[in-house]
Amino acid sequence: MPDLATFVFFIGTSLVALAIPGPTIALVITRSLSDGRHVSVPLALGIGAGTLAGSAAALAGAGAVLLASAAAFTIIKLIGGLYLVYLGVKLLRAQPTPPQVDAPVQGASALRGLRDGFLVTLLNPKSIAFSAAFIPQFIAPGASYAGQAAVLVAVFAVLATLNAMAFALGTDALRRFVRRIAVLLWVNRIGGSLLIASGIAGLFLKRPAT
Repeated sequence: MPDLATFVFFIGTSLVALAIPGPTIALVITRSLSDGRHVSVPLALGIGAGTLAGSAAALAGAGAVLLASAAAFTIIKLIGGLYLVYLGVKLLRAQPTPPQVDAPVQGASALRGLRDGFLVTLLNPKSIAFSAAFIPQFIAPGASYAGQAAVLVAVFAVLATLNAMAFALGTDALRRFVRRIAVLLWVNRIGGSLLIASGIAGLFLKRPAT
């Protein structure tokens, strides 16, 4: 494990990086406003699981493969971009549920939220490349690489989960003040449009120079 000062700096830097909203956070905010915490909380957990899997894969060599292989990078960005477009179209067509303090938990909706959060995060080549470049900077030389990497990846995934959860619960609280379905429909339209735009932008993402 890195020394305490390096570890604290890693946590602070990670929180700053995670606080910058991206497609995953846009998805959390939109689904939380539209359908409430019974969807957005599993979505946040899926983002954490996707971060864990993606960061672990990045440090295990997937990040280097994506940076070195144009074909691998293109495949991942196409799948990830098209999936974002798919989710955006679904949001545009979705009918929001009325805000209710005691909305029932629906297993199918929760599982779909978990799946969507996981896949959107895992299929983002930019996130994998970021993890591959960012996390190793905090690994101390001369000590076990695998042990330090495992700790840092786990901490980064926990922070990503907490960050997404904060957005999920915060916007769910805001949702209680929005009683008009027409407003929630516009939330879906705006959020869906943003996801489609992010997906299309992802299709044109350039592989970072090595």
